[in-house]
Amino acid sequence: MGILLVHPVGLSMRFRISLAIAFFVCAFHGAALQAAPKIEDALKLKPVQPGIDYDTPTAEEVKACKLASETINGATAWVVRGADGAVLRQFTDSNKDNVVDTWSYYRGGLEVYRDADLNFNGKADQYRWFHTGGSRWGLDKDEDGKIDSWKSISAEEAAEEVVAALKTKDARRFERLLLAKDDVAKLGLAKDVAEKLSQRIAQAPKTFAKLAGENKVAANAEYSDFGGLRPGAVPAGTRGGAKDLLVYENVYAMAIAGDKPTQLQLGSMVFMDGCWKLIDGPATAGPDHVVAGFFYDASGAMAERPQMAASINAPSDEMQKILESIQQVDEKLMKASADQKPALIGQRVDLLEQLAGVSKEPTEREQWYRQLADMLSANVQDQSFPEGMERLKKLEEKLTADKASDDLLTHLEFARMQAAWGLSQAQHKPEEYTKIQEEWLKQLEDFVSRHKSSEDVAEALLQLGMASEFAGNADQAQKWYDRLAKDFPKSPRAAKAQGAVRRLTAEGKAIPLRGQDINGGNVDLGQYKGKVVLIHYWSASLPGSKDDQEKLADIYKKYGGAKFDIIGVNLDYSKEEAADFLKANPNLRWKNIYEPGAFDGRLATEMGVITVPMLVLVDDKGQVVSTTLQIPEVEGELAKLLAARVANAKN
Repeated sequence: MGILLVHPVGLSMRFRISLAIAFFVCAFHGAALQAAPKIEDALKLKPVQPGIDYDTPTAEEVKACKLASETINGATAWVVRGADGAVLRQFTDSNKDNVVDTWSYYRGGLEVYRDADLNFNGKADQYRWFHTGGSRWGLDKDEDGKIDSWKSISAEEAAEEVVAALKTKDARRFERLLLAKDDVAKLGLAKDVAEKLSQRIAQAPKTFAKLAGENKVAANAEYSDFGGLRPGAVPAGTRGGAKDLLVYENVYAMAIAGDKPTQLQLGSMVFMDGCWKLIDGPATAGPDHVVAGFFYDASGAMAERPQMAASINAPSDEMQKILESIQQVDEKLMKASADQKPALIGQRVDLLEQLAGVSKEPTEREQWYRQLADMLSANVQDQSFPEGMERLKKLEEKLTADKASDDLLTHLEFARMQAAWGLSQAQHKPEEYTKIQEEWLKQLEDFVSRHKSSEDVAEALLQLGMASEFAGNADQAQKWYDRLAKDFPKSPRAAKAQGAVRRLTAEGKAIPLRGQDINGGNVDLGQYKGKVVLIHYWSASLPGSKDDQEKLADIYKKYGGAKFDIIGVNLDYSKEEAADFLKANPNLRWKNIYEPGAFDGRLATEMGVITVPMLVLVDDKGQVVSTTLQIPEVEGELAKLLAARVANAKN
């Protein structure tokens, strides 16, 4: 049976009406699948949101394309495939009502964008970007084709949105990136700090309007780059704050119109509920236009005449030309074939090295060298640049001779180590991976023995701890986690390490677990005393999750009640994904806690969760029995605990 294909914003164009009628006939009059509309008509459907880079075949290529009804993950979909069999479009009926509700667009065989109608009324209400398209997820409550708010957006994509808003003078597009009034309350800031933050946010639309009116970002400008040091964790207790916060300070974006680059200061950003949100309006990078920091600043106030940070100085003419050349190379790389990429990557490497060389400010210069090292390391690992390892080594030698900072040299060494490790994995057979991993761990141990500072050392310690855990050596893992927490207390990885130590040493102790049930209400492990409790950390996106949950449902059905219960802790990035999973599996009748942040959120961090599923078995006194159980072992351990409880009751 066919499915009715409507356009996600309604049947406003004549060809859409014709296309819908063709599908209607196929769907409701029992026509054979060959009665489906022409491929040319299906390919006329376009994404609701502008600027999507997806594959569109030429008129000649369309002749070799095929359109067929396929079953995808249990749902029926019209799928357009190119001559090579790669998917170009996929229009899916996810709820089996014979009407398309998901419109997907592909590039290079990968889905890059999707319009979705989740209330099944024929109009898109959500827009999502995937793979090379990005990670944005927009919500459209009034279904007018315009995003009302972001469900998730990265810092880089938020910066890109600012550029787009400025060049189109779209205040609404900018304002949906700002921290909202309700968001400020959720941050847990002290009252005076929250008031200052609210003042900054209130000023932001005016700042945006002023800059947009000055026409400093041309209508043909394109976003080209994002800048800012790595995000930092602001721990609870700072300036009276009640919660840990993840923030960026001194963020900037680059936009290029023709051969003219423009640097924009975006100020501070804070991560909340899956989104990086702004607190300030944008400003051009100049001595009279400065966006002061907030979260790292002792007062949180806008400085009257702050000195502009050297790392965000307006680029010189020489730097502008190099940035322009990098942009041109990046555009070519997006379209390049595999055999064309090495030469283009080589050009980009040369340009980045030139850019670092002409940067006069040390911090800025170091940032470009870091970016270059990271790029080379990634290119070596994916084998897209055969000269990558040699270039990394030469860069390290050059900067050593130039007496670069210890922090930069440490970063270069770690980037080279990771490159060699990744390349070794790619070039060897699976049966050799154990030996490769052993050698990698030796290198990491040597690295952390020689270096005592740098965020790269913190990363190496975390990898050592995780690897030791996977190898079953809990004592060794605890040693690495302890050092990470002690030596790098301000690192974003420190809290994860502390949580891992808490988990590794939990047996025989009570642990805290509190949160909001995904369907509403509070969950508190302390209220489960008198019952044996299995805490199940899980993710709906894990391929084996359904099988695991079904096994636990069988155990719950057999033992659940007054003596035994389960508490689920979901670590999905999207609450809706978890809620949809639970709705589709109504036999999972226990409570499931959810908080934003996934593996970087509080629930995962406080127990140092590094992989799922993870199980924690707690006895009826509230003390941990095991943190290393596997799903097949649960029933046996549970039976022992319940039998011991009965025996104790008799005595």
